[in-house]
Amino acid sequence: MALLRSRTTILVLGALLILGMIATGAVGLVNALGTPGPAAGQNPPAQPDSPMPAPALDELGEAPRGASYTDFGEQCPDVECVRIVGVATAEGDDTDEAVEKVFGHLLDEGWARILPNQEADPEDVPLAESYLTNGEVMVTAAPVNAPDTTAGLMLMHAQEPAS
Repeated sequence: MALLRSRTTILVLGALLILGMIATGAVGLVNALGTPGPAAGQNPPAQPDSPMPAPALDELGEAPRGASYTDFGEQCPDVECVRIVGVATAEGDDTDEAVEKVFGHLLDEGWARILPNQEADPEDVPLAESYLTNGEVMVTAAPVNAPDTTAGLMLMHAQEPAS
């Protein structure tokens, strides 16, 4: 214990600590400089120049009886654009009823239902909270704040799940 109280011992330990830190920093620098960068002929992975365009409104086909579609255009937040579609019903349906009317029509046309959050039982999930797909396009309910619009839909391209 008396040795640790000595001024000389503290200075030697401090110097050794500083030398150790400098040595590990130097080794890291040499390792970083020794790794080859991208070759001159290789290009780094390119970011897409423009987002993938949204599916056309025609992908939904004809609106079900008593309903009509309004195209609110593309929105391109990231890599892929989505199309926002308004649904208007003449019967005064609420939002869920309007979405269920459209989804029921699409299911009759051969679209498949995808349950959110890996739910196992379709009875546990309202139809308006599901996704529908025809294999190329997916559609889900989306909030739309527009006059004469009962509900909103969002169209996007269907993609294989990442593994």
